[in-house]
Amino acid sequence: MNPGYLSILFLVVSLILFASGWMDFFMRGITSKVILLFFVSWLVTMEIMITLPHARIGLWIIVLVVLIVAALWRSSGIMYNLHVLSVGILLGSVSFFLQETIHLFPSMVLGSVEFSMALLIGFMVSSLIKVPAVQLAVVSLGLLLGETYFRFIHKGQIEFQLGTTMLQDRWWLTVYITRVTSLLLASMILISKKSVSWIVTGVRKIVRHRE
Repeated sequence: MNPGYLSILFLVVSLILFASGWMDFFMRGITSKVILLFFVSWLVTMEIMITLPHARIGLWIIVLVVLIVAALWRSSGIMYNLHVLSVGILLGSVSFFLQETIHLFPSMVLGSVEFSMALLIGFMVSSLIKVPAVQLAVVSLGLLLGETYFRFIHKGQIEFQLGTTMLQDRWWLTVYITRVTSLLLASMILISKKSVSWIVTGVRKIVRHRE
């Protein structure tokens, strides 16, 4: 699949979820106006590149930066913000490490390199961060840092270009895997709690019956 097609596919799916009302469930806590503003901003900026001396930056990167700042601004507590930033920096290092080394370990690749990277990062985010808006911010920060590290290290071989269509695909894929994993984990926890509650209730009934 050519770079850029995957992000368009996920964007279309997101618009369908938004129009059908399921986006409120998938991205709980984020208002419809904010989601719509994000979609409009993404569509306007996704194809625009800014040329700077020795670098090219995709304008859609600004949308992610605003998302990161807004999520940190709305989060309560300096310690929580530090936690979010530390997770983002950690994910940036993980993303860079995977880009550099995952092709050396074919056994670690599930389907494709991009899917394997998104699966690992998505699982880490869903395990460490619970708020959907903050998850988006952490994924954005981690992938932007990882891509910046990678481009800087290889600036002698490739042009420093932050905001490629491949990075767009990676962002959308990681976001979707993060949210799906979070929903699955939340469902598993809820089922476990209900199962434990059912077992405890059953045991208590048996004990009372014997008494």
